[in-house]
Amino acid sequence: TILDTFVKVPTKVTDFRTHVSGVKPKHLKDTAAMDETVCRQKVAELLKNKILVGHALKNDLNVLYLQHCDYRDTAKYQPFQRLVGKKYKPRKLRDLVKEHCGMTIQDGSHDSVQDAKATMELYKSVHVLWEKELELKQAKKSRRS
Repeated sequence: TILDTFVKVPTKVTDFRTHVSGVKPKHLKDTAAMDETVCRQKVAELLKNKILVGHALKNDLNVLYLQHCDYRDTAKYQPFQRLVGKKYKPRKLRDLVKEHCGMTIQDGSHDSVQDAKATMELYKSVHVLWEKELELKQAKKSRRS
């Protein structure tokens, strides 16, 4: 684990959804909670020249006001999605890691470290194929240019 912290937010939180998130008001008031700007800078520095692996990364990157080009989002990886009508839709991380890795997570509220480790295991279960697909896409793009 490189970074696992609570972050002080500039606005009032009206619903912590503690039963899902595990976050309580005291976590954000704690002196150990990181300043929002410091957190954003630290995460940006950690991501520099790295491949980011996560599940539903758009949400995390949006809340941090960050953009990152090189990522693997297990929620967006089509073989992990379900077909609904003519569209592919993301599945829950909990269900994917149970199915592909035999792991049980989120038995109660979320645990950020457990979710991150589970997501990495999920990625590792298909990384060879996924990276080969990306390589082929890149090669096709290069040939068209």
